[in-house]
Amino acid sequence: MQNNFVFIKPFVLCIVLCMGFTVLHAQDVLVKKDGEQVKVKVIEIGSEEIRYKYFDAQDGPVVVINKREVKLIKLQTSSGLEKTIVIGDPAADPMNISNNAILDKTSSLKFNFFSPLNHELAFSYEWMIKPGFNWETGLGIVGPGISELDPYNGRGIYLRTGPKFLLGSSSDIEIQGARYMHPLKGRYFKVEAVLYSLASDYDADILYNYPSFTHANNSYLGAALELIYGRQFIFGNSITVGYYIGLGYAFESETTNFTGGPPISSFTDEDYKRYAFAYGGKDFPIAATAGFNIGYIFRTPYWLTNLCKPKVSTKQPSRHSLNND
Repeated sequence: MQNNFVFIKPFVLCIVLCMGFTVLHAQDVLVKKDGEQVKVKVIEIGSEEIRYKYFDAQDGPVVVINKREVKLIKLQTSSGLEKTIVIGDPAADPMNISNNAILDKTSSLKFNFFSPLNHELAFSYEWMIKPGFNWETGLGIVGPGISELDPYNGRGIYLRTGPKFLLGSSSDIEIQGARYMHPLKGRYFKVEAVLYSLASDYDADILYNYPSFTHANNSYLGAALELIYGRQFIFGNSITVGYYIGLGYAFESETTNFTGGPPISSFTDEDYKRYAFAYGGKDFPIAATAGFNIGYIFRTPYWLTNLCKPKVSTKQPSRHSLNND
């Protein structure tokens, strides 16, 4: 019996050493979506990220990669077998929208639904800069649908732009451990600048039955700064519906030309229509605005995403800096 034990002991020791050698030299392979294969030692596979070390530098720093960039991982088990874990994109839940689906659609092209009633066409485009902070730019074309016989025959263009700050919190999406609402959803506060160039034609015989025909042409060049509160809803991660109200100050220069008759001062007194907002006049330069938008959500263009992306250094920290932390 003792002789048998003497024989078994070296045999068991040999097996243990072989297993240890296998584990020590087991390497995992991380396959990215662009086809690149990296030899690594996987440390952790989380809900959003994968943490690993390079196989040839296991005493180096931990590397973190977003799961959206990874196609699959080939893991080496302790028994020497290979196990493949397919990462890919999370399966779409018909009752819920995944984080990836939300993050892929962070822009909305919108139309002011009631603008045609005011003889204008107003559009705006919104995109996410970072969670909780968006930017919106709009364009208004004044004049479509206005008849030449209309006594207030306005035409022109206006631009509006400014940052949007989302208010409150929601659990729509998690980014790096923090909870955020959908990038285009919820209550918001916006600081908006408006630039406009407008012209209006008036005919005295139509407005006042003036005995001598008088035609006036008013030109306006101005700007406004408004503080706006609004709320936007999301339907199916495809449609935005929202409303807003705002108040601010407007400043402008005005030029009036009369033809065909004597000047009539009441023309300018009654002309407070600026389309982008309601104007109180030079003696009360308040700008008030309100609107109702409907939009379509889509993926932010690649060039715009890179333009707004903060510059982050990709240089790995040195071992000296790691030791000093």
